[in-house]
Amino acid sequence: MKRLWVILFVVPIFAQDAKKHNISLGMLDDKTGFSLIGYTYNIEQTEMDEFFIGGGTMILGFTGSAGWKHYYKKSKLSFYSVLSGQGVMHLGFSGFMPNASFGLEYNLSKRTQVKIGGMGGILLGGSSRNDAGVLPFVGLNFRR
Repeated sequence: MKRLWVILFVVPIFAQDAKKHNISLGMLDDKTGFSLIGYTYNIEQTEMDEFFIGGGTMILGFTGSAGWKHYYKKSKLSFYSVLSGQGVMHLGFSGFMPNASFGLEYNLSKRTQVKIGGMGGILLGGSSRNDAGVLPFVGLNFRR
């Protein structure tokens, strides 16, 4: 029975395409929003587009997200935008947040990028009023 679990769950993780797993570290994130540490998995990927699901944490808050990343120019310095929907849970609030991000991605190596840009969103639910804002983000992204 233990071997069956390994075959069904562990082997497929290591058999995946190497560019499907992303870990990001830094102040906020373009894909996972309010997070210091984020993980995303690319569901479908083309040369200029990525569809993803993921999650992130800011220690006391958690974010689950799903969305689309589109590259306008893809090279060593890439320009892109991200549209995503995020479920946010934090000590003071929770709700759904549609999010749009615009950023620059600089490739340090084949698997490491530096990301910088801005993200905007509207937090819906959780309180009687909706909060909106635009925030900068900066971080490192590691593809596995």
